[in-house]
Amino acid sequence: MIELILLRLSLMNLTICNMSQVNLRSQKVASQIKEELSTLIEHKLSDPGKGFITVTRVRLSADLKIANIYYSVLGDSTQRDESKKTLARANSFLKHKLGNKLRLRFLPELRFFYDDSLDYSERILNLLKKIHNDENNR
Repeated sequence: MIELILLRLSLMNLTICNMSQVNLRSQKVASQIKEELSTLIEHKLSDPGKGFITVTRVRLSADLKIANIYYSVLGDSTQRDESKKTLARANSFLKHKLGNKLRLRFLPELRFFYDDSLDYSERILNLLKKIHNDENNR
């Protein structure tokens, strides 16, 4: 009975270790993708509509098949839309160039999403300034 419990505990520990190794690998690959994509977008992507795009984070699926790339754009909503179209047009180009840089058996599918966290933090900052100004005016 004790052997069975020890066996189960060791299997659970092995599973936890494997999960942490997968998570660490996912983080490393995501970091590499973020770094390489940032460089590719800045230096190799020559589309005039790209604007100033910054890759803010990359989230990989557990099986490393899908990469959700979050980006921000300097400018208004029109520039944001242009940048979104540019990234959609350049998706296969970026994936090909990324494949040349990374040592992966399978390159993940690239999915681009606008990261509105900067807009959200700016709204909160403006609200805090407004509250502060209202308190000073009393």
